[in-house]
Amino acid sequence: MKREQPTNKPPSETRSVTDQYRDAAVTITTGHEPDLQKVRIPIYSAEEHETWALMYDRQIKALPNRATPEYLAGLKILNLPQNRIPRLKEVSASLEKVTGWKLTRVEGLVPEREFFECLAHKLFPCTDFIRKRDELEYTPSPDMFHDIFGHIPLITNPEFASFYEYYGKVALKANADQLIKLQRIYWFSVEFGLIQKPEGLRIYGSGILSSPGEVPYALSSKVRVHPWDFSVVEKQYFEIHHMQDDIFVINSFESLLTGFKAYAKKSGLL
Repeated sequence: MKREQPTNKPPSETRSVTDQYRDAAVTITTGHEPDLQKVRIPIYSAEEHETWALMYDRQIKALPNRATPEYLAGLKILNLPQNRIPRLKEVSASLEKVTGWKLTRVEGLVPEREFFECLAHKLFPCTDFIRKRDELEYTPSPDMFHDIFGHIPLITNPEFASFYEYYGKVALKANADQLIKLQRIYWFSVEFGLIQKPEGLRIYGSGILSSPGEVPYALSSKVRVHPWDFSVVEKQYFEIHHMQDDIFVINSFESLLTGFKAYAKKSGLL
């Protein structure tokens, strides 16, 4: 594992993730609907179903020996359809049976506080639109492929689900400065994290798992890989619109949770 010093921006850089998405012209929405029986099922076009199928096929071929086993086990549990876009209530029902988590439908990216409140109540905000065909490689606005294929399988894992719930509860208590630090912890764990396994480094970050380009790149020699350290990660600046050059490695989901609890206590968030 490389132990180079992570690349940092000046400490004055305090823009939130939401600010970066606004810069990318991504609309921030508010409100969510946890009762999926009330949610109208979109009528997807044949091309949209094909987009899901194409992305599913491409990712499922790229992930063996790269994705963490807990994620791959979650994919089997969810049994997502390969050739059509899944319905949110189908995915939610499968998830709830395992860890008690459910999906809540959102129009798009939600503000930080609303997102954390959902996590604290074991609700994962999920869109029901899929990217356009010309956005297969990259879409600035997280779509349902990122939400469902990237995030949901790992929430079937009890240890990771516990971290996610605890993170949401802690983040609701954060002030503006603490929130920036917590967003960096989220980014380099939930979105772009690696985990050390006996067989080598494996991917657990949803931003990598749902991206055809990020999967090989994250495990290549082009990336600076660092051991996880909350005191380092909380200061690590990132940008959302390109491949991540600095990635952090945890030893286990259990250590991530226990370490985060200690970090929250030290930061006055408990």
